[in-house]
Amino acid sequence: MNRTSTKLLLSAMIISSFIFTISRSAYSQWSGNPAINLKVCDTTNEQVLVKISPTTDGGCYLSWFDGRSSGYAVYFQRLDASGNKQFASAGLLVSNNPQNSSLVDYDLKTDASNNAVIAFTDIRNAGQINPFAYLISPTGSFLWGNNGVTLSTATTVFQANPKIAVTSDGNYIIAWSYGSSPKTIALQKLNSSGVKQWGTDPIFLAGSGTENFDYPDLVPSDNGNVILLWSGYSGSFLNPVNYRLYTQKFSSSGTPVWNGSMDTVYGTGYVSGYYTPRIFSDGNNGAIYCWRDYRGNANYQTGYIQRINSSGTFQFPVNGSAVSTLAGNNHFDPVACVSSTGETYSIWYETNNLQSQYGVYGQKFSTNGTRQWTDNGHTFVALNANQPSIMSVYSKNGNMLAYYMESQSGNNTFIKSFMSDGSGNLGWGGVILVPSSYLSPKLRLNTTINSSGMSMLAWQDNRNDGGGIYAQNINLDGSFGNTLGITGISGTAPKEFSLSQNFPNPFNPSTEIKFDIAKLSNVKLNIYNVLGEKIALLVDQNLPAGSYSVNWDASEMPSGVYFYKIYAGDFSATKKLILIK
Repeated sequence: MNRTSTKLLLSAMIISSFIFTISRSAYSQWSGNPAINLKVCDTTNEQVLVKISPTTDGGCYLSWFDGRSSGYAVYFQRLDASGNKQFASAGLLVSNNPQNSSLVDYDLKTDASNNAVIAFTDIRNAGQINPFAYLISPTGSFLWGNNGVTLSTATTVFQANPKIAVTSDGNYIIAWSYGSSPKTIALQKLNSSGVKQWGTDPIFLAGSGTENFDYPDLVPSDNGNVILLWSGYSGSFLNPVNYRLYTQKFSSSGTPVWNGSMDTVYGTGYVSGYYTPRIFSDGNNGAIYCWRDYRGNANYQTGYIQRINSSGTFQFPVNGSAVSTLAGNNHFDPVACVSSTGETYSIWYETNNLQSQYGVYGQKFSTNGTRQWTDNGHTFVALNANQPSIMSVYSKNGNMLAYYMESQSGNNTFIKSFMSDGSGNLGWGGVILVPSSYLSPKLRLNTTINSSGMSMLAWQDNRNDGGGIYAQNINLDGSFGNTLGITGISGTAPKEFSLSQNFPNPFNPSTEIKFDIAKLSNVKLNIYNVLGEKIALLVDQNLPAGSYSVNWDASEMPSGVYFYKIYAGDFSATKKLILIK
């Protein structure tokens, strides 16, 4: 082989290696491209029911049920703030104990030491499903043993849907549904060593007579206390009678704090028994309650919000504040959060009377539950044929951050998100983002937000088979992926898109490329050789309006002429650069 051929082969090897490195890095970290996303796990058979919980380093934990072997096992992964996996690529096995083929809900939380606590059910005791809890360290150590803690000794009783609250004094309180005729609520407290604090068996909450207690959920409060929400009804879950939503604050010793046995959040009876009400922390040791009912008109349902402070005082009117009074529409499945200004944001999905048209609406409540965005709420997505679902909402810097799934034609689902200010004006350049635009069926969106305001989203995605786990971040400015290496230049936002000539040019071995973005856009900046082959990807992510610079280090590239091209929405431009060594 002659010297020229050797140099060409070497250059091709370098380029091939460089392209592989770029591809691998982009795939193992947060993706800047919403059509790709971060693959958390998509191996043999299906991975389902993903949960996500933030860690103090800006990353998150994820857990899921995994069918890669016979039955369902529980797997687990930790991502750092850049989206790098901290455990094995396909996840850390938590439990492969026998699992019922019909999965129920479970929970994942993070404690103050960045340990993950997971509570789920299985049939390892050869009877009905029973709940178990595991504590896993940031390095993947099983702090409560390889088989976790058995929460109940009653192996023949159906026990489902465990929910966790990490208390302010470093303990863990878990609530779950117990039995079936009638149903009751079980609660147990574990200390940091996994030792039960409320006896060998849990403490129980039971209704009067044949009243079923179901769907417990809880949030932490002050002094090691928790606030619990649950539903109560007689009859069956398909035909409930005297439906109510109950709440109680429990002390660290398991005793009621508010008004004897419980308070009634809602008590007029018009809720389906299979509906799951929601509770969220208000960020000040109180709680927000969200549900829907059809009081006054059996043909339409409306979402309601209640807020109770740490002392047990109801902040909103009795039986809650309606998210909207707009007649002729349904206002389904609200979720809510409290802003730093003390007001409550809520979003829900709206339908027409035939439930053939769908939209996304929002409301802001004052501290006493008065609607601020008119009695009809604010329209973020007008009624159309695409159905939204699985909503969540947070607040950062007084703004609202909302997330949801949207079913499209052809059984495809998009993940969508938007930011709104306190007046209902869209942020992020006035657009609704699409954090996952890959055309595939998607399920079970779960979201969280870290202390810097970066959102992290995870869901089940059927893009390859019956289900995989995928994730995407959204930076607080509306961009995707990691902005490391891209520098924003302060100044007035540019009115036009532009691509500047690199400097220096010629260069050796690095050069700076500047560009202007006039509005929030998905930006790609690529380097090409004279044959038109892409040899480097410098930018591939959403960027808000602004001026930016990025450096290209060509130390591994041979001398020669190269080209760089930018794509940003409908804008594109190409310029030439020269590397001289």
